Amino acid sequence: MHNQRNEEHCSRFLWFRWFMRFQRRRDLTSHRGSSLDGRVEIFMVKKIIRSLIILSMPFLLMSIYTYIVTNRRTISTMTIINASIEKRVLTNTDHKTSRSHPQVYLRQSQPLPPQINGTLRLVFLSDTHGRHDQIPLPLPHGDVLFHLGDAAIRGNISDVKSLAKWLRENSFHKERIVIDGNHDQVLYNPHMDFMKEYDGVARVLKDEAVQIAEGKITVVGVSWKSCASEDYSAVSSNVKKLRNESQKGNIDIDLVLSHIHPYIKRGGNGWHGSRGLTEFVGDLNAPLHCFGHIHWTRGVRQTESGTTLVNCATTWNEPVVIDYDPCMRKVKMIHCPFPDEELENAILRNGYLKKWLNDNEDTA
Repeated sequence: MHNQRNEEHCSRFLWFRWFMRFQRRRDLTSHRGSSLDGRVEIFMVKKIIRSLIILSMPFLLMSIYTYIVTNRRTISTMTIINASIEKRVLTNTDHKTSRSHPQVYLRQSQPLPPQINGTLRLVFLSDTHGRHDQIPLPLPHGDVLFHLGDAAIRGNISDVKSLAKWLRENSFHKERIVIDGNHDQVLYNPHMDFMKEYDGVARVLKDEAVQIAEGKITVVGVSWKSCASEDYSAVSSNVKKLRNESQKGNIDIDLVLSHIHPYIKRGGNGWHGSRGLTEFVGDLNAPLHCFGHIHWTRGVRQTESGTTLVNCATTWNEPVVIDYDPCMRKVKMIHCPFPDEELENAILRNGYLKKWLNDNEDTA
């Protein structure tokens, strides 16, 4: 009985079952002669070898997988190390001209860097809503100062008058350009033009394309009327008109100004703006688009086509400063500071900011 249990236990193994079958066949065929026994023995040896190969396959495959994974990790680690070394080398030489995207500064504790050689320094304000006197002075030095609308709050014209006076006293930029926003009008009197308050202080753009900074860059200013109606035909025709009148032939658009924000796919609530504006900017192939309107999404993004998008809302922050290279038609530096205690909340609202923050701190 004991031997029978041992035999049943051992028969679980495939090779043992084949061996026992071999023994039975040998007993049954022993009367047939030694030649048959030899053939049966060869057959069973082949069976045993094949079973051993099959049983060892899982261990062999596991060894191959371990080898591949180990080497892949090693290669990935070396790639990261080499890329990091190369990045440091570029940074130590001249990262400002070697990078494919601008250097972005987001922390308020990071001071405004010196202007990059060969660039125009552009200073942006937006959505001040009558609180322009809370902006830290002096204003950053620059070639051109822009205000991207909503100087007033709920159609209060005194806010626009106050801003015009404030700009005259505190802005020492060579040129000043403004556009209107949804608060820069009176609902019950649509014929009242708030923009006249900027006469002698700043140039107002309403669906116009103009060359500024001694003709170095071409700027398109989109009016709130076009933004609200999602009709950009008027500004498109003015762009064509400027190009037709130019003696240089086709003119490249460097900068688009609008109060409303564009539509960015998977950009979040604060970036689901005007689809028509996104198409319009894309058709112009402008490298830079600046706007405001949504205060809490102040920050920087970049489209797949390479256009840099900057929400310049300065409701409670410092002005946005951009260094733009007119020869290369490329944004070189963006200073869009947040208070350090506000930056974490800003990243939660706009996760794309983390990309710029980490990249800047890696190369700083």
